Amino acid sequence: MSGIQILLSDQHGVYLPLTFVRNFDGLDNIKRDDIDTVKLGPSEDRYWDAWTNILDSASFEDKSGNVWRLYQDGDLFSYCPELMTDEEYEDFFDEARATEAE
Repeated sequence: MSGIQILLSDQHGVYLPLTFVRNFDGLDNIKRDDIDTVKLGPSEDRYWDAWTNILDSASFEDKSGNVWRLYQDGDLFSYCPELMTDEEYEDFFDEARATEAE
């Protein structure tokens, strides 16, 4: 299993955050206020701030105990660093994985 999954493509444009909150549930650490704000759509003043809060705080623990987080770079991804190969990590974050020897 790869440690990176694409959730939504950037074809959703400014509606990607709205599409996400309407279709994905069961995430931890998200403030209800941020979800409600994004559900109002991109014309809401706090839409992008609320989306940033969701991206920065959302997590999901799968049945195996792996914790997944969100990352957006055009497309929206979920990622689990523990499941990523060193090459995936470097490509995804454009930096080498820190090792304990450092």
